Amino acid sequence: MFDVCIIGGGAAGLMLAHSLPSSYKIAVLTKASPENANSSLAQGGIAASLHPSDSPAAHASDTLTATAGHSNPQRVDILTTEGASVLRQLMEEGLPYDKDETGQPALGIEGAHSTRRILHSGGDQTGKMLMAYLMKKTEDKIRLFHHHQALDLVIDQGQCRGVVACDESGSRKVIYARHTVLATGGIGALYSHTSNSPVAEGDGLSLAYRAGAVLEDLEFVQFHPTILTIDGKAKGLISEAVRGEGALLVNIDGKAIMENIHPLKELAPRDIVARTIEWHWQEKGAVFLDARHIDGFGRKFPAILKNCLAHGIDPALEGIPVRPGAHFHMGGVKTDENGATTVRQLYAIGEIASTGVHGANRLASNSLLEAIVFAKRLADFLVEQSDVGTDISQNQDRRLETETLPAPFRIPDSDLLRLKMTHAVGILRDKAQLKKFIADFPLLPVGDLLELSNSDIGDYHRTTASLLIATAAFIRDESRGAHFRMDLPHPSAEWQGKVIGISLDGIAITDRKIHSKETVQ
Repeated sequence: MFDVCIIGGGAAGLMLAHSLPSSYKIAVLTKASPENANSSLAQGGIAASLHPSDSPAAHASDTLTATAGHSNPQRVDILTTEGASVLRQLMEEGLPYDKDETGQPALGIEGAHSTRRILHSGGDQTGKMLMAYLMKKTEDKIRLFHHHQALDLVIDQGQCRGVVACDESGSRKVIYARHTVLATGGIGALYSHTSNSPVAEGDGLSLAYRAGAVLEDLEFVQFHPTILTIDGKAKGLISEAVRGEGALLVNIDGKAIMENIHPLKELAPRDIVARTIEWHWQEKGAVFLDARHIDGFGRKFPAILKNCLAHGIDPALEGIPVRPGAHFHMGGVKTDENGATTVRQLYAIGEIASTGVHGANRLASNSLLEAIVFAKRLADFLVEQSDVGTDISQNQDRRLETETLPAPFRIPDSDLLRLKMTHAVGILRDKAQLKKFIADFPLLPVGDLLELSNSDIGDYHRTTASLLIATAAFIRDESRGAHFRMDLPHPSAEWQGKVIGISLDGIAITDRKIHSKETVQ
């Protein structure tokens, strides 16, 4: 019996483990090894108001603007106010960070930020350095179940009691816990073109949905504008920080493509930049990132330079071919301000959670900040529960039995599903295409997953996550932030502040309500 079982070993999961008392028995499940987590790939940095001329209020203002009027102002205030203090605490504890010649944090700027407030570590290796720091800090505090796939949550009378998982050999086990935390990351690997790790397959969405939790804002998928693209295939992220240092987006003739598109040009909000690049690829041809004039490119972006050279591209001599790819999910499992979901004893933090801070379009480098802020909040909340060491029933009733799964179990080809997701539920959407996608890949019944093979269960979760995202995109009859409908290319006043919630009980469209003290339980 564990006090806390964390499903996912990225920045959010490890920050939670780091923030909990050493007296807690903590299990951490990772699909691969922690080094393969999406967090390790984060290049841009961590946004926070660390400079004396900056403030949490200014950071919040930039966030609200970038999120297309869809974020929760109260949660944004939590993010920016607590974010600065939590990050400073980590820096004081020993988190490595880049410094200027005076020894102060060397802060960068990225799209839609009004000032330099991006903290970097190792240039373009912030995620990797943060993960290494947190792994070191937690190595003696956790029991790590690496190469463990979460198959289904253990649900007893509406309360989460743990998780059923399988190890690398395929053997299954039940891991019981007083508190179960989804920290499973994003959904990029549901698409054929992505910056994400292959493990980012949206498992947490399906697990939470099956458990009865409410999911919201699923239609808002951010596509990073600049993925290194060779022969039509994604070969790694080119951080927005490169554009922050002055790189230009140009066509094959070297002409800037962001002229007359947005006043901030290359540093416009990501949804605008991504749509512009994708439209150009489809209508006029390839797009390149021209960074030839950036001094010290290799020193500032060592990992990017190494990756480019490995693929035969020298940024000092030529443009870097780039195209947008699935990058970040603004929506996810609905949580309150402490990470609690609508299912008792089940929590969500990091990219899998829908905290409301990212709205319809995440502000650059707010993702790692969200991970550490809400992980710390959840840790403080769990400590307040004072149930460490108490015993709970280990009832084997894993979940509510509803329907029997079809036999034999049939699932669409994974590569085909990813291609269809990219085409129909990607950057440029259309209601007819979304309707066809939903018809071609219908939502499967809930049933008892454990009757299936481990491989089929993984396919089930991928298909369920894809269909949930497509359904939300079909319902929202407007364009807002990262959700762009070619048939309805403008925001609608009727949809302002409206949130699409999806659960086993059905679909609900509600107003985003803000209270001084919130709870969803």
